[in-house]
Amino acid sequence: MTPVTVKGFFSAIQDGNIVLVEQSLQADTNLCNAEDENGLIALGVAAHYGKVDIVRLLLNYGADINSVSNSKIAYIPSNSALHAAIAGKAPKELVEFLLLEGADIHGADSAGYTPLHIAAFDGDEDLTTLLLEFSADPDCKNPANQKTPHDIALERENKEFIRACERYSTKL
Repeated sequence: MTPVTVKGFFSAIQDGNIVLVEQSLQADTNLCNAEDENGLIALGVAAHYGKVDIVRLLLNYGADINSVSNSKIAYIPSNSALHAAIAGKAPKELVEFLLLEGADIHGADSAGYTPLHIAAFDGDEDLTTLLLEFSADPDCKNPANQKTPHDIALERENKEFIRACERYSTKL
């Protein structure tokens, strides 16, 4: 196999080329926690693009589930794979898998947003309910702007998020 570049590795992740990703990891296990030229982490990129099998593979090779990117892209905060999955509208099953594997439901990205804050922007009812079932706090304030996930959902008119919160609170 030709030595893989970090750029080639990240392209394989985005393309969903699990064979090349696994070959790359076999050649260099440190790639599981690699950053691309933009400071994004392999696990976050795989999660953002909804590549469940690649997320599993990266974790099997030792990727840190709670590592945070060092994003150099102005509109992307430094964040975890859980944040990236939610922002990328990854399948609910991927988000649940990350949570079951120990992703930090309360961790904030560099802009102060928790995963539930990210879901408040445009997450659906099922995703919101899942996050709440894993103890996400709808009253958690972003330290930078003092907004709760509920505040964001109201501003964005995210009726599905609000409905999920209301239904969840009546179950308690």
